[in-house]
Amino acid sequence: MFQIESSPLGRVVVAARDALFYTTIDFPGRLDDQVAASITSFIQARFGLAVSLTTCVQVHGVVARAAGREARWRECDSCDALWSAERGVALGIKVADCLPLSIAGDGVIANIHSGWRGAVQKITSATLDTLPFDPRTARAYLGPSIRACCFEVGEEVVDQFADAFPQFDAYVDRSRTRPHIDVARLTAGTLRRRGFADANIFDSGLCTRCEGSIFHSYRRDGGRGGRNLAIVAQ
Repeated sequence: MFQIESSPLGRVVVAARDALFYTTIDFPGRLDDQVAASITSFIQARFGLAVSLTTCVQVHGVVARAAGREARWRECDSCDALWSAERGVALGIKVADCLPLSIAGDGVIANIHSGWRGAVQKITSATLDTLPFDPRTARAYLGPSIRACCFEVGEEVVDQFADAFPQFDAYVDRSRTRPHIDVARLTAGTLRRRGFADANIFDSGLCTRCEGSIFHSYRRDGGRGGRNLAIVAQ
């Protein structure tokens, strides 16, 4: 369902079905007008779509904003999810360990930045509540992010998740010195409860933090690292 390809942006991981891709460590992930133009040019060349690009200033919260077609690149203020029911639109999320969740179906696309704080605040459900679509026929993609193998947390983080989600213990690995949380599997469970079919939930399984990863990771690289972009278009 996912494959690595070469592009003018460096290596990218491309979904087999929808117009969706993730940049890698080859691309610093810092945006300006010139970089945005290179992204939209790649989308046209690779997917045959003429689009404008919308991204957002992310806040680790639960705010979702609708995006329309713009004359050029636009960055929305203070939100963590974008969605659109218009054609000619690309939505970009910046991540460096947080989970990018991308959705496509019924002429609607959405891109959700689900860090652990947003996950605790149920950003996936909050965004789904705003979308004019049928989840039973939509597709969801769980992109490269820090996975349970590397997402070591303190008990105070586990407590916040446990307060928000019944039976959260199923998503905690306590086989090591400190607990590890599986945010991707938790999110997939939310999608199933909201009506997504198992066959339409595609998990890249890619960890950003693992040694040898081709993605930026804040936990591994700290402030020296860049950002990965998750881009979905229609």
